[in-house]
Amino acid sequence: MIERVKQFSKKSKTLVIAQNIYNNWRVSRRVSSGNIEASYGSSHSHISDLAESVGYINATYKDYLRYAELSPETIRGKRVLEIGHGDNLGVALRFLAAGAAEVVCLDKFYSKRDPERQRKIYLALRAELDDEARRRFDEVIDLRSGAEIISDRLKSIYGTGIEDAEQLFGSESFDLIISRAVLQSIQESDAALAAMKRLLKPCGAMAHKIDLRDLGMFTTGGMHPLTFLTISDSLYRRMTSATDKSNRRLMGYYSQTIAELGLDSKIFITEIVGQRDEIAPHKEKIEPGVDYSDSSLALIKKIRPNLNARFKNLPDEELLVSSIFLIARKSAQQSFAARHSVRAMGYKEQAV
Repeated sequence: MIERVKQFSKKSKTLVIAQNIYNNWRVSRRVSSGNIEASYGSSHSHISDLAESVGYINATYKDYLRYAELSPETIRGKRVLEIGHGDNLGVALRFLAAGAAEVVCLDKFYSKRDPERQRKIYLALRAELDDEARRRFDEVIDLRSGAEIISDRLKSIYGTGIEDAEQLFGSESFDLIISRAVLQSIQESDAALAAMKRLLKPCGAMAHKIDLRDLGMFTTGGMHPLTFLTISDSLYRRMTSATDKSNRRLMGYYSQTIAELGLDSKIFITEIVGQRDEIAPHKEKIEPGVDYSDSSLALIKKIRPNLNARFKNLPDEELLVSSIFLIARKSAQQSFAARHSVRAMGYKEQAV
C-alpha cells in the first residue's frame, strides 16, 4: 500500500511540487545548522561494478582533454580546480598522474561514501597506469591500508561554494577549472561563473559538463521532460533554493553569460530531449534528422503553451538541448582587474 502511494505521488505534479518544497525546507534547516553532509554527489555509490567506476573516471578525464583541447604535455605543471568532486578523487588523481602540479577538489557539501570501496576504485585505477604515472600517483595518496592523502599537491576541501572560493585561493590561482554535472545545481550561477573567471590565470580555461534536465524531479514519474520549466519562478525557488535540483539555466544562458564575462567559449551539445543516446562525439551544431527527430520536436510543441513565460518563446533548438559541454578560455590580456558585469536579458534567469 505504501509503495503504491509513493508511485502515485511521483505521477502527480502537485504532489511532486509539495514534496520538493518540503525537502528544500528540510535541507535548508540542516545546512543552516552546520550539517553539510549530503547523499547527492555520491555518484560511485550507485555503481556496483568496479570496472564501471574506473571507466567513468577515465571517460570523464578523457572528455576534459578532448573538448578542452588538452594533452598530458599541456597538463604538466598546471594547477587544477575541480568543483563538486563528490565522493571520489579519481579524476583529480588522473590529472596528477599525468603531471599536474596540484589539484584542489572543492565541494560545498560532503557526499556520503564507503571508504573501502573508494580505496578499491583507486587501486583499480592505479593498476591501469604506466610506471611513470603510477609513480606520480603514489606521491599523493597512500592506499596500503586506506586512502590517505600524503601530499599537499592533492587537496579535498568541503563546505565552501565556488562563488566564495576566491577567499581561500586568491585571484588568478588556477590554470584549469573543471566540473561534471555540477553547474546546473548552483543557484547563484552569475556569481559562480564570475568567480571562476577571477580564479583563472590569464590563458586559463574552464571545462564543464552541464546537465540541463530536471534531474528526475518530474520525469521519474513519467511526466514530460520539460515539466520543470512550467513552474513559476517564485514557486520553483521554494522547491529548489537549498538543494541540488536544477537551476533551470539553459544553453543560451551559459553562452550569453560567458560572452559578457569576456571569455572565449565553445559549447558542445551532448544530449537532446527525447533521445536516449548521447551525441558522440559532441557537436557545436545539431542537425534535424541526424541528431534529433520529429518526436523530439513534437515534445517541444506539446509543452510550449504551458511553459513559464521566460521559456515559452525560446526557439526549438534551445529547448531541445538537454546537456552541454562548456569550454571557456581567459585571454592573456585579461586579469583580475578586468571585471565584467552580467546583464539580465530575455530568457536569462535571475537567481532562484
